[in-house]
Amino acid sequence: MKKRFGYGVWATILLIVFLLCWQLLSSFYRQQVIAQQADFLEEKASIFLSLSQIQSDTLQQFADAYVQDSNSRMTLMDATGTIIYDTYDRTLHENRANRPEVKAILRGSNVGQSLRESDTLHEELLYVAVAIKEDGNLTQILRIAEPTAAFFAKSQSIERSILIVYMLFCLFVSILIFHTLRQRNRPVQTILPVIKKMISSPDQQAIIMQETPEHDELYQMINQLSEQMSQTYRAYAASEAQLYDLLGELMIGVFIIDEEDRLLLLNPTMQDQLGIDHLPSLPVPFTEVIHDTQLIQLIYQFSEHTPILHAETTLSSDRPRVLDITLRSFQENQRIGLAYDLTRIRQLEKMQKDFVGNVSHELKTPVTSLIGFTETLLDGAKEDPETLQAFLEIIQKDAYRLKNLIQEIIQLSKNSDSFAYENQTIDVAALVASICQTYKTVADQKQLTFEVHGPTKLTIASKLELLQPIVKNLIENAVTYAKQGGNITLSYKMTNAQLILQVADQGIGIAEEDQERIFERFYRVDKARARNSGGTGLGLAIVKDYTTILGGTISVDSFPNIGTTFTLTLPTTD
Repeated sequence: MKKRFGYGVWATILLIVFLLCWQLLSSFYRQQVIAQQADFLEEKASIFLSLSQIQSDTLQQFADAYVQDSNSRMTLMDATGTIIYDTYDRTLHENRANRPEVKAILRGSNVGQSLRESDTLHEELLYVAVAIKEDGNLTQILRIAEPTAAFFAKSQSIERSILIVYMLFCLFVSILIFHTLRQRNRPVQTILPVIKKMISSPDQQAIIMQETPEHDELYQMINQLSEQMSQTYRAYAASEAQLYDLLGELMIGVFIIDEEDRLLLLNPTMQDQLGIDHLPSLPVPFTEVIHDTQLIQLIYQFSEHTPILHAETTLSSDRPRVLDITLRSFQENQRIGLAYDLTRIRQLEKMQKDFVGNVSHELKTPVTSLIGFTETLLDGAKEDPETLQAFLEIIQKDAYRLKNLIQEIIQLSKNSDSFAYENQTIDVAALVASICQTYKTVADQKQLTFEVHGPTKLTIASKLELLQPIVKNLIENAVTYAKQGGNITLSYKMTNAQLILQVADQGIGIAEEDQERIFERFYRVDKARARNSGGTGLGLAIVKDYTTILGGTISVDSFPNIGTTFTLTLPTTD
């Protein structure tokens, strides 16, 4: 049945191809006949013009004599396309300038032709128009028309001969194709029963006993394939227990459920993800072990119509977890589930999203200020010296704030392991003094006093590229939030091969509920004051990240309206 259907499809395709080819061949032949007839009519018109010596009365006589013994029609027109004389209807004196063949003459061509149905004769005619010129100027137009039926009838015998030859060619090609198909299908008929047996009984080896020179190699390959398949199946059956052992050791969650909804396997990783402390003896109904409603609904959604089911679900438990669950068909109508714990990834994505949002906001604020004040100056405010000075100071302040924000973002991005900083010998006293000198101008404006307590000769081995931003941001934070006329105390010492550095200010202090969040990126206790002072909200985040890289700790001790003390502890050597 299938073989006959296959041959029928091939026969239909061949028939369609042959018919299309014949349509193209017939159309080409028709065009050639029309082209030859047009050349014939053009040559005939030239002869008429030569014999009539371009005189209208003589030309009319030739035209009448020509059409008496033929189906042809001749029309003489003036230079504008108006009929002077027509052999079919002598009363016609209409203008034919809109006819395609006449248009070609009027556009400057010597010959024009067209194939269309005549409005007066109501049959398809081939029109050929020839220009009659005197001294290079168009004076008249001679048009000859003949019915296409007349010369097509003469060519039908040739067309039939071509059709017979074409049909014989198509018959030969069809026989050749079907013979080739049959020869190719012969080994399939021999191999198919063997393959069926290999599928139904993979543990048994099937052998082809026939020997044919042209297909002997193919049959040998099928025999080898059958032998290898039977060996592979037996090895697969023997390794099923090993597979379950391997699934149990995977670092991703794995569970297997059979067609009766019994749980066959739940590896230790999946037990941890589900928060299961004690696993009963398997197999048991999976609902006795898995209690999360979303996961149970996902398992029930799986069917033979959905061989692969993928979803992300959040487990409702004491420890909420985000799991990426994939269910797919397994051996013998079983279902295997793979669970990837995405909890940490989703937390990092949220942190990244929040970071990008905060960066966009912090960049937008100074940029908007710069644009606003610049536009105001350009609109005429620059003519007022006081306004100009005030606006320039604001623009400078926002520019410095934008610069600091970009620098701190760059610093914050350098806390990956790809930056391998080397240890250097660092003079702690000189480092602290240098940074204090940097902020002396700002401190003098607020009448702040730096008090430094520590040995004048204290060197440590550490990474200067990380330690310097830590101390700098701690001092900057103290200067920013210290009260007018207050003191900033810096102390450092070595204790048990650790550097203990403290920065204390008499500033606004930090509420207890805010102390856990001050090391988050862009978090500010007093947002309005921080922005007015040019703060970016990244300084303490840099301190936290760089301290972690150096293997140290940072802590804060603060009371509102009293002050804040940051304590840095870094492991190092003298």
